[in-house]
Amino acid sequence: MKCGKLTESVYERSVIKGMKANGAGLGADCAVLAGNGDCAGILSGQAAAFGMDARTAARSYLAATNHVVACCANSAASGLFDACANMTLMVPEKLREIKLRAMIETAAVQAEETGIPILGCNVQVLPMVTEAVAVCVISAGMENRSESNLVPVKKQSLADRELVMTKWLGLEGTAVIAAGSREKLCGRYPSDLVDTAADFYKYLSVAPEAATAVKSGADYLLALREGGVFGGLWQLAAENGVGLVADLKRIPVRQETIEVCEYFDLNPYELMAGGSLLILTENGGELVRALETAGVPAAVIGRTTQGNDRIIRHGEESRFLEPANGDEIFRYRAKVSGGDTGKIVKIET
Repeated sequence: MKCGKLTESVYERSVIKGMKANGAGLGADCAVLAGNGDCAGILSGQAAAFGMDARTAARSYLAATNHVVACCANSAASGLFDACANMTLMVPEKLREIKLRAMIETAAVQAEETGIPILGCNVQVLPMVTEAVAVCVISAGMENRSESNLVPVKKQSLADRELVMTKWLGLEGTAVIAAGSREKLCGRYPSDLVDTAADFYKYLSVAPEAATAVKSGADYLLALREGGVFGGLWQLAAENGVGLVADLKRIPVRQETIEVCEYFDLNPYELMAGGSLLILTENGGELVRALETAGVPAAVIGRTTQGNDRIIRHGEESRFLEPANGDEIFRYRAKVSGGDTGKIVKIET
């Protein structure tokens, strides 16, 4: 199997069938269980990150937070209370204590800024692990009562909605690559461009745009991450039982991401995209204006359709979107470790 998230087909035949579960939410990044009394329900989201830099644990924390924020909005909850995070780090024997401390401190600072405390952090040093792996699980009580025991992550059909994307594609992947390969990239590009790319970490929280989207009456939010924007588009269509048409030229991208991806022959549309939301709404232009007023760049990149066709347009050309096949961050890792797959990617701009 390839590195990264399991493909949709493998997951369905080897995980869902193996679990013999028919409840909604299995395999989703976040789900909601209804409660009783003062607590209307419990919401839980999880995410993982790997690497050896100080932000590895913080990226896991932020990704889990983003999934919770999107799930909370999609379940029509008015908010959360008593939210907390628990983290597990599996680290290699070669990791120095000073680097472990930096990971923990960076995650703690992020938790303080976000407002969801990390109550527990289990760290295990494992002989088979070559890079640190951080897994974060966030749990929270919900203020509104759910109508059923389980609030499905899958939604009713939301065809004929405009599709809005916030910020830019490939933010998390760009930051990871620029920070991890700064010396190589500075050999071709100005150092300030590389440093700007490495600083894309500051864009990884989606909480501000999620709040604006909910206030604007958005129908559905999806926090992008693995598989990039293409992976997110496929997931959005699958979860909502719709087709879609997206315009490649409308998908926002930063020049720094283009340069980083061209250096390593990566596809930016399939690069880890933590920090961006896909939003379905009836009036995309109105939402884009509201987001820009809130200081969040956004663009209408397409719309959902009846049926199952998922189409990407580029000028006069159209093609069908294919299921996500891993994430380009793993191809990057293969390249820097000497296991280059040799794939050549043409970046459309």
